[in-house]
Amino acid sequence: MSDSISGSLELTNEWDRYWKGSASANAYSAGGSKHPVLQQFWRELFMSSLSEYPHGRMIDLCGGAGAVLSAAEGLSVSEGTELISLDISVSALELVVENYPYVKTIAADAAHIPLKSETMDVVSSQFGIEYAGEQAMAEIARLPRKGGKLALVLHHSDGLIQQECAASADAIARLIDSDLIPMARDMFEKGYAMLRGGGSNDFHSAARAINPVYRSLEPIMDDHGVQVAGETISTLYNRIAEIQKNLPRYEETEVVDWLEAMASELPAYADRMVSMCQSAQSPEQFKSFCTHLSEMNYQIQQAHPQQVADTTLPLAWMLVAERS
Repeated sequence: MSDSISGSLELTNEWDRYWKGSASANAYSAGGSKHPVLQQFWRELFMSSLSEYPHGRMIDLCGGAGAVLSAAEGLSVSEGTELISLDISVSALELVVENYPYVKTIAADAAHIPLKSETMDVVSSQFGIEYAGEQAMAEIARLPRKGGKLALVLHHSDGLIQQECAASADAIARLIDSDLIPMARDMFEKGYAMLRGGGSNDFHSAARAINPVYRSLEPIMDDHGVQVAGETISTLYNRIAEIQKNLPRYEETEVVDWLEAMASELPAYADRMVSMCQSAQSPEQFKSFCTHLSEMNYQIQQAHPQQVADTTLPLAWMLVAERS
């Protein structure tokens, strides 16, 4: 197997693990992908595009479970309009089909899009195409036909989401390094053995051993707030204490399954947070991409950092360009 194929398969598996975890939401919740400002941006774009291209072809690239597509819900779509979602993760596309059965799906790497050039009226991507690298950024520019639009929302290297991702990556890394989850499982299993008539020494010994590790979550929340990583840290902190205090009220299989799900999902979540930080676009990178589009006969209609209330940090880069 070649290195490129092996790397692509590894990337696919990583995103599949992430989106499977997102579907069950044991470890985290959705972040800024459905921020009201972004939803309004996409809704306005869809409203104008559906009018401008009544029988058009629209593709959302690296769209995950369909955050962009959700903005089109309730809008009148003309017969003959084709909506397509492309993502490297089959698990993500399964969520798209479940939520938006009228959308066609393509499982592919955005750096190698299996579509002909100049065949799309609208090409969109939100917090996705930048993960696929510079080749994907160049690849998407060939898809819109003359008069077609390219609409992108990109991670900002100095932005609010970038800051939140860095905090979440640090929090989850510290949680994983603490071994709290396997220790909690061991303690609870010994607790249930005690409830079935076994001795109590093993349970109390495990409880004493886990206490300083459990307390290690407190400085994580002090550093980053209780909402860090979609409240994963605070949820784990509170639920472990609640289950330990009221162990007979909980089914052993439910507790063990919950901890196993957390343990399996957290690495993929941490990897995604790190990827977000690494893929965020600097002002220089964003300007360079806009220049590249201009050289390809695109007319830049919007190109700016999106500000939101209550913070001086930008939410994202916003870009809309029309091919002439």
